Amino acid sequence: MSFKPSTSLLNLHPSLKGVAELLQVQLTRFNCGSMVVGFTSHAADGHSMSNFLVAWGQACRGLEISPIPSHDRAIFLPRDPSSFEFEHEGVEFMSETLRKEYPIVNDINDVVVHKVHFTLEFLGKLKAKASSMNGGNKPYSTFESLVAHLWRAITKARSLNNFETTHVRISVNGRMRLNPGVPNEYFGNLVLWAFPSTKVKDLLLEPLPYVAKLIHDAITKVNNNYFKSFIDFANCKVEAENLIPTADMNKSVLCPNLEVDSWLRFPFYDLDFGGGCPYIFMPSYFPTEGMMFLLPSSFIGDGSIDAFIPLFPDNLASFNQICYSD
Repeated sequence: MSFKPSTSLLNLHPSLKGVAELLQVQLTRFNCGSMVVGFTSHAADGHSMSNFLVAWGQACRGLEISPIPSHDRAIFLPRDPSSFEFEHEGVEFMSETLRKEYPIVNDINDVVVHKVHFTLEFLGKLKAKASSMNGGNKPYSTFESLVAHLWRAITKARSLNNFETTHVRISVNGRMRLNPGVPNEYFGNLVLWAFPSTKVKDLLLEPLPYVAKLIHDAITKVNNNYFKSFIDFANCKVEAENLIPTADMNKSVLCPNLEVDSWLRFPFYDLDFGGGCPYIFMPSYFPTEGMMFLLPSSFIGDGSIDAFIPLFPDNLASFNQICYSD
């Protein structure tokens, strides 16, 4: 089978649409003896689902599940009195009357899901360049450096208006950010978003460290205070004011914006049903223009990263010309 993004991947997992079940699994066995495990879920965040898969493998091998999942929802109780320190309407929630119509991709072939491989050597140089102007502070992470680079490269390939505003939606795990901290074995959804934003002209004309700092600062702001403000707002305002989640909007085009889902720290390659770890773990074919997935390139842990990037075909050639430029 092809390990590149392809519509054929849609045959290897259950349907994504019109499904009420929290979790679906499809096993596809090949004559050569190999097997694909395809799953779809809307039960929890990526951290929880990766722990679930590892635990499933432990159970299949007759082992005790470790760590035991935690289901304590007390962290979602609002404070007394509640305090809304940050703006959440227009970020995580919005009024039903403000729901917008977004461009729809009618043909799945209107978007190309492009897979890009970044070596450890390239990532090291990128990280050094991104951190070259942060005044001796701790270097930016590989994730922050790579997202800064891809944000610039994709924006340039899109040929956007210089005065247009663009942002990246980045998932932020709250387990280690809340005080007191939430154990890693917490099972559920404990993710909020960071939204680094800037004008296109600044994104392209300023050096890479400028963009890396935008990303780093936006992620840093999603801290304990922000999570607790969100919890208070969700408990006290959403139902009373008939607000709806912005995440429920069914977009197929994100331009001029991006979304990045990082699976770099998830222990997917610890999954073992009894025959060893997976040969490859990858997202399905998900042709939402601008929605990126970042994954470790392989189970050998060589530090390289694969990026799955959906683009319009007209932007692909330009992106390929600049994606390996540091």
